[in-house]
Amino acid sequence: MARENKVLKVGDKAPDFALPDALTGETVRLADLLGKPVLVYFGRGTWCPTCRKWMSEIEKNMPELEKRGARAVAIMAQDPARMQDYLKSHSHPFPVLADAERKVVREYGVYVRANFESINIARPANFVLNTAGTIRFIHVSSVQFEFASFDDILATVDAM
Repeated sequence: MARENKVLKVGDKAPDFALPDALTGETVRLADLLGKPVLVYFGRGTWCPTCRKWMSEIEKNMPELEKRGARAVAIMAQDPARMQDYLKSHSHPFPVLADAERKVVREYGVYVRANFESINIARPANFVLNTAGTIRFIHVSSVQFEFASFDDILATVDAM
């Protein structure tokens, strides 16, 4: 069962961000991604097998997202240097950004200071934003093994 996001709600404007692409070092801004619907995925880190599985699920569904004119971005609560080995051997058709300071993770309300499975990382979460950056879908996982429904994500994009 998804958790309530106590910081953001559907209908809110998504906080802007500017984070480094962990592989290229180039800064990616939310403002640059808008103009199309955007799936924003927050993950614990590239070291996390569950997060890797969800990034593979996004990759598998990229043709459906692209067919709908949407794009995706992943944000990991991790230092970019620690992400590079994984990303060099596992490329994705979307940017994978590093939020080493957990600033964006906090702004989106998915930060976990400490619980039984996490310390100082992001709770896995998906946000779907419309072309103007308004949040249309939020799924914040209660535990690391919980996933959003990709059918729900695609239905949200379809409804825009």
